[in-house]
Amino acid sequence: LNRLSESPPINTKADVWKYNLTRPAKELMILNRNKLFRLLSALAFFSGCIGSADHTLFLYYVEENFGFNDSDIATLFLIIGIMGIFVQTVILKPFNSLVGERRVVIVSFLVGSLCNYLYGVAETKRTIFVSATLASLTGMSFPTISAIKSNNVDEMEQGRIQGALYSLQSLASALGPLLLRYVYNETKDGGGFGRGTMFIFGAGLYLVATLFAWALPEEEANSNYKKYHAKKRSSIEPRSERQGGLNYGSTQDA
Repeated sequence: LNRLSESPPINTKADVWKYNLTRPAKELMILNRNKLFRLLSALAFFSGCIGSADHTLFLYYVEENFGFNDSDIATLFLIIGIMGIFVQTVILKPFNSLVGERRVVIVSFLVGSLCNYLYGVAETKRTIFVSATLASLTGMSFPTISAIKSNNVDEMEQGRIQGALYSLQSLASALGPLLLRYVYNETKDGGGFGRGTMFIFGAGLYLVATLFAWALPEEEANSNYKKYHAKKRSSIEPRSERQGGLNYGSTQDA
């Protein structure tokens, strides 16, 4: 209701056009609410940018440079599918409970950096298959980032924050392939580290994202942090307070 009351009056057709054109930008401004949201937005951008580029350009890269045939690609998709299901259903929840959301994102981006580096320097199909298997762990990043943001907004803003986050990721998914494609065109004839330079560049972007993840405030990023400290406070709470204020004193007082 407060947001509706703050909406500008729409009296003319020009007001309607202005409102429709500026509304997406205004909705995205929730991502600039505080330091935590700005860091998470940067992480979502890096995740979408590099992840989309890897998915889009990876097959062309291995077909052209490693001679992948239909059987190899089918095997690759099978490995990626099985590992993706395993990571999301078996690994993510226990790992998150063990180390917290902040460290899940850090590990995910570090693994992404390692896998992209291996893509860039790979010389055999075996290295590609091993890297693709490990790369499934990067799938933990975006769900965890979404969870952190959801834990830091009220119920009435859940849809708004998720919509803004997915909009940002969609923008990153469009820019990522263009960026890595440009790097590939500039280095495929011997510049940089050769044809794999675009993936090494992607590994560098993942490292930058890791620094952003490291900067996340633990007390806001980790849901277990608040639970742990609330439990700790309750464990050291005076017995008299836990018993509704009854305090019979000590033997000396008697």
